[in-house]
Amino acid sequence: MKKDAARTLYNRIGDKYAENKSLGVSDLTELPSVMRLAGDVRGLRALDAGCGPGRHSEQLIRRGARVTGIDVSDEMVALARRRCGGRGEFRRADFTRARFAAESFDLIVASLCLMYARDPRPAFRNFARWLAPEGRLIFSLYHPVRFFLKTPGFDFSKSRKVWIHLAGCDVTVWNYYHPLEKYFEAMRAAGLAPARVVEPVLSRRHKGWSEDNYLVPRSLVVEARKLR
Repeated sequence: MKKDAARTLYNRIGDKYAENKSLGVSDLTELPSVMRLAGDVRGLRALDAGCGPGRHSEQLIRRGARVTGIDVSDEMVALARRRCGGRGEFRRADFTRARFAAESFDLIVASLCLMYARDPRPAFRNFARWLAPEGRLIFSLYHPVRFFLKTPGFDFSKSRKVWIHLAGCDVTVWNYYHPLEKYFEAMRAAGLAPARVVEPVLSRRHKGWSEDNYLVPRSLVVEARKLR
């Protein structure tokens, strides 16, 4: 989405979006996968880029990280502050334009937000510059199969704009689909080396969800490390 459009939309639907996310399958798949990759974060300086309503920030703070969260939406920043009960530092900023000193963070989390970037390369350059040597980036994307299911015959070879309906929010937004090679090349060019990739599906111990949640991953979670 255009940055102004994203800011305006999420300012308008903030509370509904946060409520919807709290009931969504990503809290049982993407979120725990990110936290497993993060591991022991006690004492780490962590940036939650595109923090939304603060779901990941809250978990990082509970585990002992010193968290800074940024989001383009004022409403999302307010929700994150409220969710985290005054812990952490949150402010409105665009992760493609924000300014932090070099080596400000040991860990950066970017959950389901890079799809709003027309070009992911500036974001990865920023993340690499903001990370301390051997610092880690954990980011998640909509899984490519998600685009195929929503748009049969989807062309995975090209970057394109894709309309996505936000279930429970009664709005349709557009994201940018980029081939995975574009993300990995952007990482490499920025000096980030992929370490692990996870394609989480819902565990059968969580009952009552539609069958596709147990069979098809909705997100792709990637851990990368900054090279010295």
